[in-house]
Amino acid sequence: MLTPIVLTAPSAAALGEAAGSLVHAGVAPEGLPRFGRDLAARADPTHPYRTVLLAEDPADLAAVAPVSGPVPAPEGLAFLFSGQSSQRPGMGVALGREFPEFGRVVDEVCAHVDARRPTPLGAILADPGEPGPDGLRAIDRTEHTQPALLAFALGLHGLLGTAGIAPDVVCGHSFGELAAAAATGVWTVPDACDVVVERGRLIAALPPGGTMTAIAASEADVAPALRGTGVEFSAVHAPDSVVIAGPVEQVRAIAAAYDARGVRTTELAVGNAYHSAAVEPVLEPLRTVLEKAPAGPSGVPLVGNTSGGVVEPGAPAAAEHWLRHVRHTVRWSDVMTTLRARGTGTYLEIGPSGVLSRLAVANLDPADADAVVPAVTGDPDEVTTFLHALARLDARGHPVDWPSVFAASTTLSA
Repeated sequence: MLTPIVLTAPSAAALGEAAGSLVHAGVAPEGLPRFGRDLAARADPTHPYRTVLLAEDPADLAAVAPVSGPVPAPEGLAFLFSGQSSQRPGMGVALGREFPEFGRVVDEVCAHVDARRPTPLGAILADPGEPGPDGLRAIDRTEHTQPALLAFALGLHGLLGTAGIAPDVVCGHSFGELAAAAATGVWTVPDACDVVVERGRLIAALPPGGTMTAIAASEADVAPALRGTGVEFSAVHAPDSVVIAGPVEQVRAIAAAYDARGVRTTELAVGNAYHSAAVEPVLEPLRTVLEKAPAGPSGVPLVGNTSGGVVEPGAPAAAEHWLRHVRHTVRWSDVMTTLRARGTGTYLEIGPSGVLSRLAVANLDPADADAVVPAVTGDPDEVTTFLHALARLDARGHPVDWPSVFAASTTLSA
């Protein structure tokens, strides 16, 4: 387990002296967490010079990187909630063991979800089982994936709040927009679970037959090829990246034409044509579900998939917003344009694997790639990546409440 070593100072020279003293601290391996706690408690968040070293062993204390300038003034912080395809087996298990508050929220969601369905969600998260004949594990089936992602997102959002990290604006990719809305108070946890369970069930029950393919080309380039085919844009991910959806034969024919031109295409491992006419059978049943769930405005500005712009504060409380959301194109490239225009300087992915971070980076100048931070991935493990994410946020001018992080951790608080 890594231990955050937090140093702050009013000047670069003073910070250098503090870093130099670590070498002579004489910390025993078993005393590293307590040493880190003591340093975090003494750190002054108002100091302009600070650094965070993640140490696994006392020998690491000699590795504090030199700091050439003060921590920058924080720019806007956006939370990016990932959607389907970001799930992975065992997601959240290690994070819940290390941070009980995360586990408590996940367990709360599981309890509400399990009251509405026969398969316990906690069991799927802990052990997704072997792939079925179609190659999918339980966690990859829409009726399980969406509640699982909701549980992970709400748990992670709460854990980040404990660490003192809150967003200036939120958004999500496809299902991720529902998770963003739930995290910012559009629904209570029980009502969010009701909406998500029924939405997942309805989408999973759609008749098979459609497919989706990613094409490395612009929306303007691909649009003429879709006319009269029944194929639609499912997503516009970047200026040179789109996803099309529709009947299998027609989608594959369009993809073949681009392949022949040397343009990269990738058929996605999905069971249907999402964000297209294929989902229309779920719209009226989903309306009934949404109208039964009490809803209110988002507590944080929300950038929506359908328009790519900031939605009116009360819009997510209306069923129509979510019916358009499930039916129409995910305009992710426009979402990123809006976030940039609002002065966003850091993009924190709220999800289990970093998938959405790659789509975010594709819409930024290469020099700004470091502005995108996945809060958690599974490589090498959830706790390590979460601590690294907090350290990156701190370095970007978003002060982390490190004493609270220590207190929330079973290992670091021992």
